[in-house]
Amino acid sequence: MDFTAAKLLAPQLDHLTAQGYDVHVACGRTSEAHWARLASFTAHDVAFPRSPSPGRMVAATRELVDLVRHVRPALVHLHTPAAALPVRLVPRSVWPINTRIAYTVHGFPHHWPPRGRREKMVQKLEQRLAKRTDLMLFQSAEDLAEASARAYGDPLVLLGNGVQDEWFGIPATERHENGPLRLVFVGRLVREKGILDLLEAIRDVEGVHLDLLGDALPSDRDGVADEVRRIAAELGPGAVTVHGMVDSAGVRAALARAHGLCLPSYREGVPRSVIEALAAGRPVVVSDIRGSRELVEHGENGLLYPAGDVPRLRQAVLTLRDLPPQDFQRMAAAARRGADPARRETAVYDRLVQAYQSLGIRP
Repeated sequence: MDFTAAKLLAPQLDHLTAQGYDVHVACGRTSEAHWARLASFTAHDVAFPRSPSPGRMVAATRELVDLVRHVRPALVHLHTPAAALPVRLVPRSVWPINTRIAYTVHGFPHHWPPRGRREKMVQKLEQRLAKRTDLMLFQSAEDLAEASARAYGDPLVLLGNGVQDEWFGIPATERHENGPLRLVFVGRLVREKGILDLLEAIRDVEGVHLDLLGDALPSDRDGVADEVRRIAAELGPGAVTVHGMVDSAGVRAALARAHGLCLPSYREGVPRSVIEALAAGRPVVVSDIRGSRELVEHGENGLLYPAGDVPRLRQAVLTLRDLPPQDFQRMAAAARRGADPARRETAVYDRLVQAYQSLGIRP
C-alpha cells in the first residue's frame, strides 16, 4: 500500500535514488497525500490484497509481471508477505532473464516454531520459495537464525531496522516521584497490535496517561478502531487521549512529552516505533515476541511481558510507573545507549547497498 511505501520505505528509496539507482514503486494507491510522497520515484498502482482473496491476488500478480516485463529492472525487491508469496510462485522463466528477486522479511507470517497446521504449511512454503529468491534480507536476527538453521538458501543477510538521526536528538525525559506516567502507543488500531489489551490494562489505574497515535487503514476492517474510541471515551481524557494518524514530527513531539512507549503487539518484524522510543531515551513496555524482544533487555532499557496477558501487561505498566526516579533515569539512559549506533537508519542503508552490490546490482 502507498501508506507503507510513503511512511516506512520512502526514506530508504530516497537514499537509493541519491546513490544513482532508478527506483520504481509498485503499490496500491489509496491516498493522494501518500501518493504525492512517492512522486520523486516512478510509482505504479498495483494493489495486492492484505486479506486472503485469491482472485485479487492473481490479478495483482499478473499486473506486476506485466510491469516487470515492460520495465525490465535489474531487481524486483518485495516487502510484504501478501506480494512475496504469490510473486515468487511465478516461474522464473516468466521474468526477464537478468531480473533478480529480493525479499525483505519484515517478520514471517507465522511463529517459531509454527503453531498449528496452517502455520506449518506457510512455513514450509516460505522455505521452498526462499530457494527461488536471489537475496533475502531480514529485519529480525531471530528470523535469520531460524531460516539459516532450516537451510532457506543463500544469501541470507541481516538488514535490521533503524531510524533517522533526529530521533536521537530528542531531549532526555525526567520522572518525578508523584507525577503521572505518560505512555505513548504508536501504530495501527487493529487487534493484532494489542491495543485493546493495553486499554484494559490501564483501566482504573491511577497515575497513568496514554496517548494513542494512529488509526485504522482503509484496508483494516476488524472494527477495532471504533471500539478503541468507545473505550477511550469511557476511560476519559484524564486516562487516554486519541490523536488519530500523525506524521513523524507529531510522533517526535509526543515522545518528547512522554516518559515511555508501550507496544503490546502479537506479531512484529522489528518495530520502528520501539526503536524511535529507545533512540529518544524512552523506556518501553513491549510484548515478548520476535522482533520486539531483540530490542529490549528486560529491566535494563524496558520491560517485557507475555503477549496477550493483560494482568502481566498491567503489572509492567505499574512497575514502570513506580520506579524511583534514579532507576527510571538509568533505564532511560540505557534505552538511548542501546539503540546507538546500530539502529541508525544510515547503517541500515549501507547494509542494503552492500547487499545489492553483492549481486552485482549497481547504479
